[in-house]
Amino acid sequence: MRLCKFLAAKKDWLALIFLLAIFLALKISVIAPHFADGWIYFYFGKLVAAGDVPYRDFYYSSPPLIPYLMGFLHSLFGFKLSFANLLPVLFSTLDAIFIFIFLRKKISANLALLAVFAYLFSLLNFATTDYFSEAHPLTTFALLGLLLFENRKLFWSGIFFGLAGLTKLYGILPAVFLPILLFREPKNLTRFLSGIFLSFGIPNLIFFLLVGREYLEMVFLNHLQKGEGIPKGRIFTFFLTKDFWLLLSAAPLLFAKKLKTILVPFLGILALVIFYIFFKDIYYLYFKIFVGFFVILLVLVLNGSPNIWRVDAKEFATKLIVILILTNSLFALQHYFTTQTKKARIENLTEIVAEVQKNEGEIYGDFEIAPLVALLADKNIFQNYVDTNEKFLNLGIVNSEERARELEESGVKIVLTKNLVSDDIYGLETLLPREFFSQNCVVQRTFPLRDDYVDNAVIVWKCGVSDE
Repeated sequence: MRLCKFLAAKKDWLALIFLLAIFLALKISVIAPHFADGWIYFYFGKLVAAGDVPYRDFYYSSPPLIPYLMGFLHSLFGFKLSFANLLPVLFSTLDAIFIFIFLRKKISANLALLAVFAYLFSLLNFATTDYFSEAHPLTTFALLGLLLFENRKLFWSGIFFGLAGLTKLYGILPAVFLPILLFREPKNLTRFLSGIFLSFGIPNLIFFLLVGREYLEMVFLNHLQKGEGIPKGRIFTFFLTKDFWLLLSAAPLLFAKKLKTILVPFLGILALVIFYIFFKDIYYLYFKIFVGFFVILLVLVLNGSPNIWRVDAKEFATKLIVILILTNSLFALQHYFTTQTKKARIENLTEIVAEVQKNEGEIYGDFEIAPLVALLADKNIFQNYVDTNEKFLNLGIVNSEERARELEESGVKIVLTKNLVSDDIYGLETLLPREFFSQNCVVQRTFPLRDDYVDNAVIVWKCGVSDE
């Protein structure tokens, strides 16, 4: 009898656990390493655990939280591929819990669970948890900051919004308009801003004093010089077609009367929208934090929607949105399991690692795979040149000719590329000049890729052959 009463009292939490269990089971069933920039962060963790300092000992283009978070994890566990694959799923699970806690005291448990379901099974969240990125802890910190702000824990809210910004600069954006709500509460405003200053301002100041102007250039100024990567129109179109309920179910926003009840998430979304419109270098992954805030806003508006067309308009709107979210989730899961989960998998990772281990010395290579192979093969990356994203080449931060000379003079034997191979096999020109490969390297082994977005092979190059 007591058990029945306990279960009845906790049924909303049990429903949450059930949703999380389904999400975890589905993700774990397809978990696998993918080509992604997330491996650079795990390698940075190895460097930090060994005592290296970001910006001084290795190049890093964001605030310093992720290298130190990864350094802490590396110190505890070392590098475990299974844990690395699972980490983004765990962050998304925390996101769902924070969304539920934020909503459960404000609205019905059913609507709170609807928001959790909408977030977990959106394509954006489900697909992007295939690999780790800065967006995962950033979203978790920002949602916790939002939850604490709503519960008037303003100092701690500032702390976690600051940590979101210390993860990636745009993570601070959801907090930039929130002080407006505290202008008549100077003590609370001070608490909130003090938390942000402590967790965001002071660490940035410390690294500026340690590194100097180079820190500003790496973390702040270089981002302003970036051009458009993937055209924004394609990103917005993909987002709205794959998670279309976000657009369609926004209709109740037009009828919201009690704006005060939705101002906190609304101001966060407003700041993000302004950023997405004006910042050039936007990627699909950036929308992850947007989805978390939007599902909160959506169900808050839905819960307080006035009677629009008839007495039961709110009930009608609720049923319509539930149908839209369920439909979207079914399409998202169908798209993911038939198409997305097969994309960009590193299917022959064990063989690539074994091939690299045949050679002595440091390695160099494409940021989507070289850091992971280095970790698994127990190799060092030459000069800690871990992040070899072509953007740094385009910005003039990296000079490929100079980098090629460094590699030749230091006798680096192994270069790892992921590129398109047709009749000819040549090196990745966004990584090093073509002549470097043709004059200095031979193909040690090629590993075909079956379903990558662009490339069709991973190549292990043996270099320095002219000297042998």
